[in-house]
Amino acid sequence: MQRVFHFLNIFFISLFVNAQVFNQVIADETQRVDSVINLLVEYENFGPKPTGSPALVETLEWIVNKYEYYGYSPVIDTFKIGSNESYNIIIEKQGSDLNQWMIIGAHYDSVEESPGANDNGSGVITTLQVARIIKDLNPKIGVRIINFGAEEQGFIGSSHYVKNTLSSSDSILLMLNLDQLGGTSGKDNSKIYCERDNDINPLSNNVLSSLMTDTLSKIISLYTDLIPVISDAYSSDYVPFENEGMIITGLYQESDYSDHYHSSTDLVSNMDVDATVEVIKGALAATLYFSRMDGFVSVNEIVDHHHELIPNPANNYFTITNITSPVFVEICDMQGSVVRTQQVCPNDQIELFDLYSGLYTVSISDQSKDFRMHSKLIIAR
Repeated sequence: MQRVFHFLNIFFISLFVNAQVFNQVIADETQRVDSVINLLVEYENFGPKPTGSPALVETLEWIVNKYEYYGYSPVIDTFKIGSNESYNIIIEKQGSDLNQWMIIGAHYDSVEESPGANDNGSGVITTLQVARIIKDLNPKIGVRIINFGAEEQGFIGSSHYVKNTLSSSDSILLMLNLDQLGGTSGKDNSKIYCERDNDINPLSNNVLSSLMTDTLSKIISLYTDLIPVISDAYSSDYVPFENEGMIITGLYQESDYSDHYHSSTDLVSNMDVDATVEVIKGALAATLYFSRMDGFVSVNEIVDHHHELIPNPANNYFTITNITSPVFVEICDMQGSVVRTQQVCPNDQIELFDLYSGLYTVSISDQSKDFRMHSKLIIAR
């Protein structure tokens, strides 16, 4: 079974801190997103793509041809659903750290009655755009893009991948899921859901998922015109990864698409393609950031501010490591209410006796307010 490496909290906290710094090189790369509407129309034109249908096989061949044109060698991961075969499509951009990966997932099947332009042509086109743009770049963390089959039948393709295909030697930093990103024509598409793991089975990956989702949210703010909204992960291909203890996050449209969801009217004409382009920019920026793409995130950025909350989960107190002068600490509950503000000196214990068990946000700033770090704290008794 897949070996999950839960990196030190310091690494994830550093990611969150540094995601708050605008990087012009990342912003420039997001401007390379193009041809989105043409690709969406091509996907839509294959018609409904249920498992076992000729249209799904034609869509698979189209996706494979696109990846090959971009210079990849796609791998087809075959699995059975009853008497039908279905397929995952896998491509990789190897990182300099050979066994570390971030996974980007987007299913390419649709329900029987729907051409699936939004659900999930929008996710598929995002993976194509990301693959094209990162092809000649050099990540530290490898990027593995997977277009899953049989998502609409209960995440069967992603479940097969996690249980049967994923190598035990791979260390998975993050699974970023892309599902229904298209926005809705005629509605307010200014927001996008950034999805975090809030499932207690298992509980062990929730804090790191929350930190990664906070980072994703900030990336959306920095590199797109969209407003990120934190939401809970629900009913898509990240579920099998989450169930095995891996760290997940995801993007999903915020505007109501219920009139067209799983119907014959899930068409490009009922999407907001401008909003789709913004989401693709955000997914690309997140890929560049999380994979530590060479030239986009410097060594100095990664190692700044080595602070950890110890212990975490905490019982009645915690301390902050590696502070050499007084800092200001603010603790908020998950409704955003401030429940504690105090100055903390090196080696001070921060008492928690009066707080209930649960998840909190801890903000740490220096006296000049030039540095501010955010982390998550679990109080468990």
